[in-house]
Amino acid sequence: MKKTLMIVSVALLGQAVMGNAASAATDMTAYFKPMMAGCDYPAISEGIPAKYKAAVANKKVKGNPKVEGEDVITTYTFKNATAFGQPLLKAEYLQGYEWGHMKLYFKDTKFMTLRPQFKTPKLEGNVKVVKNNALGYEVNGEYYTALEFNKTNKTITCDI
Repeated sequence: MKKTLMIVSVALLGQAVMGNAASAATDMTAYFKPMMAGCDYPAISEGIPAKYKAAVANKKVKGNPKVEGEDVITTYTFKNATAFGQPLLKAEYLQGYEWGHMKLYFKDTKFMTLRPQFKTPKLEGNVKVVKNNALGYEVNGEYYTALEFNKTNKTITCDI
């Protein structure tokens, strides 16, 4: 009886461990981390690295990248992904003629606690910080960079 109970217990424990491993979220923090240092971000239109592919549920491209001057929006919808320790739903990359943005969509508003970790870009030349508060920053001059934490839309947006 003890032997049977032990075998059943080991089998159930094994299923629980394997189930948790299968449902572990894909941590995409390293991929999006450059956003924390002056709103640098990856060009996801070129593709997501292989180690994050398991988290991709869908990819959509709106616009034609072969038409000069046309805005192209690449959106990845994620399944079971996190960024900066928060559940990540999707990422939107817009590439315009001379501007673009990266927008991360989160499951809930807990991402708002991340704001102090996002720093302004290094200021070089005729550039100054014109806004810097709990909801983001704006840098203007020779170039433009803005960070926005939007609680209503549950997004972090970097505009350049």
